[in-house]
Parts: sequence; C-alpha cells; structure tokens
Amino acid sequence: MAIERVKTGIPGLDNLLQGGFPKSSCILLSGPPGTGKSIMAVHFLHEGAVTDEVGIYLSFDEPRESILLSGEELGFNLKRLEKENKLVILEYFTIETNLYLGERSRVEGELKSLEEKKKALEKEGRSTNEIETRIDMLKDRIEEVERAIRESRYKISQHEREEMFFGRLNEIIPLVKAKRLVVDSLSAYMIYGVSKDALHMFIHRLRDLDTTTIIISEAPEDIKSLEKTAEYLVDGVIELHHLDTKEDPMNMRVKKIRWTNQKKGFIPYEITPRGIVMKLRGIV
Repeated sequence: MAIERVKTGIPGLDNLLQGGFPKSSCILLSGPPGTGKSIMAVHFLHEGAVTDEVGIYLSFDEPRESILLSGEELGFNLKRLEKENKLVILEYFTIETNLYLGERSRVEGELKSLEEKKKALEKEGRSTNEIETRIDMLKDRIEEVERAIRESRYKISQHEREEMFFGRLNEIIPLVKAKRLVVDSLSAYMIYGVSKDALHMFIHRLRDLDTTTIIISEAPEDIKSLEKTAEYLVDGVIELHHLDTKEDPMNMRVKKIRWTNQKKGFIPYEITPRGIVMKLRGIV
C-alpha cells in the first residue's frame, strides 16, 4: 500500500524522502544553534499553508514576533497566513495564563474608557478626582495581573501545565482543522525536569494528535540521554550539523524515516535568503 506523503517545502529534500514525510508521522529534527532548524520548520508550515493544510507552531521559548520575523526573512508572510486562518502560533507558557490575559484585556478596556471620560470632564472644567482614583486602582490591577502572568509558569506543576497544553491542542486542532504541527523545542521542554517515562508519554500524546509533526531539539549535554530515548519513539530523525570546511559548512543526515527508502549519508546544504537549499551533489 502506498504511503501518503506530506511535502516539507524544501527543494530536493522531498525527492530524497520519496515525496516527503509520511502523513501523520512524528519527526525529530535535531542540531546545534544556527543550523536552520526553525527555518526548516517554517518551510514546512508555509508549504502546508499554501496548499490548504493548516499548521500550528508551538513555541516553548521563542516569542511569536521572532517566529514571524523568521518567516519574513524567507519572504514568507506569516502574518497574512495567520489572518487567513492557515497558521496558528502558540506560546507554551501563555496557554495556562488565558484567565490572566482575559482579565488584563478587560481592565485595559475600562482604563481606556475612563481616560477618555477624564479628558471630557477636564474640557468642561469639572472635577476628575474620583476618576483619577479609579484609574490609579486599575493601573495597580494591571501590574498585579502582569506579575501573575510572569510568575504563573512557576506556580503549577509540569504535569498540570502539560494537561493544559494538550487540552488546548485537542481543542484547537479540530477547530482549525490543523494537519501540521511544529514543537519548538523538545530541549526547552526537558529542561524543566522530565523523566524518561514522562518523555515517552509526551511524544505518544503528540502522535495521538494525528498531525504530521516536527519536534525540534538542540539538547545540551546533560539531557542527551533523553534525546536518544526520543529517537526511538519518533518515526523519523533528521540531524543538522556544522562542519569545519569552507566548501560545505553544514550538512544534513536523514538518520531514519519509517516507511521510506531514504538515501544514506551526509547531504551538504546552505541557508540562503530563500531558506534551506540542498546540495545533492554531495551525497556520500
């Protein structure tokens, strides 16, 4: 039976993978900083968006603005794709703070209304003492909410946060009919103290989402063993490497892709204004 494929959006790579990643597979994309992991992930989501496959970018540490900028540098208008409901960007640590964010929005709305009323009273030469008192109270409340938002990530357990995280994903994926998912990054997730059993469950829950998923990792030395565990749990592993040669400073190795007769060896590539470009002449 033919395996349905999901294109990566990177010229050359799809040919090496018999057309792309197997549909609904989970791929670990690993490599040190600067090797283009996030760029490859943006390629993947942009390719889906322009072919009517909604994607979700879930970030543990990169702010939304940084992700949008990465797209702009490649000539991808991710803001427009968001407006067209073809892309969703979620920040992991805002998932459990929705209540606080809603409260801040409410208070800011009331504050704006009072400030406009204050200006009107000042034009009429009337007293604004009561309004000013209320404005000061609202400003104090905004500071309290912002402090709660900053501290909320430390007030709940990893298990509680993870339940909120998957609860939100299970709501939003069918809502937007998402087909692709990027998790950036596994390394940031593991820093918060994750056992092998917890990692096993985390990846299996990602697989249950029925999206084609890229999990980014740049695991530091102290959690390398957990990353090795992750390699056994996913359907594919792609490694990006820095090299000490001027001719081909970076290369890619497709370590494994299930249900795929991929080419073995190291494949040179470069990061250009158009994104990742494969140098297929270098397969060894």
